[in-house]
Order: sequence, then C-alpha cells, then structure tokens
Amino acid sequence: MTLRIVFMAWALLCGLIFAHPARAAVELQPGLWEDTETGSENGKPVKPTVSSSCMTPEEAKNPEQAMAAPKEAKEQCKSYDIKRVGDTLTFRMECGAKEFSMNIAATMIFLTPQHYTGTIKSEISFGGQKLTSDKKLDSKRIGECKK
Repeated sequence: MTLRIVFMAWALLCGLIFAHPARAAVELQPGLWEDTETGSENGKPVKPTVSSSCMTPEEAKNPEQAMAAPKEAKEQCKSYDIKRVGDTLTFRMECGAKEFSMNIAATMIFLTPQHYTGTIKSEISFGGQKLTSDKKLDSKRIGECKK
C-alpha cells in the first residue's frame, strides 16, 4: 500500500464523516450544502476544494448517527468519540496497528441554520511515511436537493 492509497483512504473517510452537516442548538436546514475546504498537507498549502452534498431531513434528525463509523471500524480504533455541546460538535478518532495509524480531530461550530465552520486535523502514518493535514471547512446551504 502506497502513501497515495493511504491518502485516498483518508480523503474517503473525511468525506464520509463530513458529507452531511450535523445540527446542534442551532438546527441546520436539510438541503444542498456547499463545502469549501482550505489548509495544508504536510505543512504545504493546498488549493481550496469545493464540494456539495445533500442532507436529508432524516439525516438532520440524528447527526451523530450519520457520523458514526461501522461497528467493525470502532472495534479496531483505540478511541472514537463524538460530542455535541451547544453549537459545537467535536470528533476524535485514533486507530492503528503496527504499521498503520490514523488520528483525526475535528470541530464544527454551527453559526446559523444555513452556515457552519470547522477545523479538521489529521495524521496518518504508514510504512515509515507520515501525512499530516490541517484544514478549515466553511459550509453553507445553497438550496434544495435535486431529485
């Protein structure tokens, strides 16, 4: 497994974790959301990325469940924690074995029903190589989901 494959796995995991906005004391609206991610990888700035996702009313009812990892993944991790206090949601995950480890910490702050911001820090080690990431997320509701 190369560092590129490990990075792709990390990107997929982050996509699954942050594909659907969560809600806290500020209740977010279901619909189409646009995410802008900025930051650095291995200490070097990367180009901003923009993506969109659809949050359904069902997903809005239980954001922690939408972010939850499968039982098998939780069993392989040393820690997996999601906490919501007021308008802030925090997520921490530490997984790994002898040759592979992954640590992710994220915080999201819900500003209005149509806007939230966040930070995502991660470190992945595999075969003596390390990938670090320090990103900022800005997410805004941009309309209704397309059918």
